[in-house]
Amino acid sequence: MYLESKRLIIREAKVSDAPFYFELFNDPDWIKFISDKNLKSIKETEIYLKDILFKNLQLGGLGFFSVIFKETNKPIGTSTALQRDKLEFIDIGYGFLPEARGKGYAIEATKLIIEYVRNKFEQEKVLAFTMPENKASQKLLKKLGFTYVGLRNIFGNGKDNVYEYTF
Repeated sequence: MYLESKRLIIREAKVSDAPFYFELFNDPDWIKFISDKNLKSIKETEIYLKDILFKNLQLGGLGFFSVIFKETNKPIGTSTALQRDKLEFIDIGYGFLPEARGKGYAIEATKLIIEYVRNKFEQEKVLAFTMPENKASQKLLKKLGFTYVGLRNIFGNGKDNVYEYTF
């Protein structure tokens, strides 16, 4: 998978992205609002990515993607598009390094992912989830045109806000 906008490239994650993912997965906001992967080294992150990439191969175009800033050719964030067993529709997600936040990259990348899901998988909507205290992510989803539909226990760690975007 390869997507491109004016400022960004979105491509499949690579094992060589491990230093970036190590930094992202250990960002305090990632740990607080997404999950603690408990990865303590770049080597552990490489092993984790190999597992993710193997799983991505079986997802037929879904999975974990690196968001690259064109100007520097460096990863600044991640986008996901996943079909979870418990859900009827694909859910999208994102996470960006602190220095990449507040610059519109998440909106730009998520628009690309939404269109990718719409065109490739012909779904009538996509879903997104946030922890109730993750106000920045909720604000971003509303800017993108997502609608809040309620609380649901999706990941087994309490209830998450559920948003949907209908095509």
